Amino acid sequence: MENRHWMNHRFWFFAFITIIIFILIAMVYVYMSVSDSQGTPPKNAYSGKKDFTLALNNNELETFINKSLVDYDIKSNVSRNNLSFYTRTKILSKKIDIKLNTKPEKLNTNTIKFNIKSIDIGKLNISNPFVLSQIKKYGNFPEYISINPKDESIYLSLNKIKIENVESVKIQRLDISDKKWYFDIKLK
Repeated sequence: MENRHWMNHRFWFFAFITIIIFILIAMVYVYMSVSDSQGTPPKNAYSGKKDFTLALNNNELETFINKSLVDYDIKSNVSRNNLSFYTRTKILSKKIDIKLNTKPEKLNTNTIKFNIKSIDIGKLNISNPFVLSQIKKYGNFPEYISINPKDESIYLSLNKIKIENVESVKIQRLDISDKKWYFDIKLK
């Protein structure tokens, strides 16, 4: 009888140790996840004055873009290789899905270049330059967006965007495959 009592304590001892190990592993995992996504921004040649650096990973950027574009009925998806935009429009009283796949890159500290990988308009097979030329011709875009059909790209000029209480936004680092987006913000 005494021997069984010891076995019962032994079971609870191992169960307790196992739970402690799982808790420690979970804490290490959470710490590694937090420290990786909030890492220190890299040093850059841009040494202008800034008030703070905004660091975003791909998920945070996707949430930010989706909240910004909610009034335009456009959704975005940021993956390891693409920044995609989705919307629906009516053409001849039929709803058509539109998908724009891009690969963003830092052109300079003020400009993001979105290289167009593909434009899908329903099941239509139309070349990217033609679609971009029509968008440029008939679209009404703010001054900070420019479209170049020849090199199949869209440019976003951050220095032309007017944001309340913000003097300037500069790109420090932009790497979609590394999931790191850093912007230097100077307040008014």
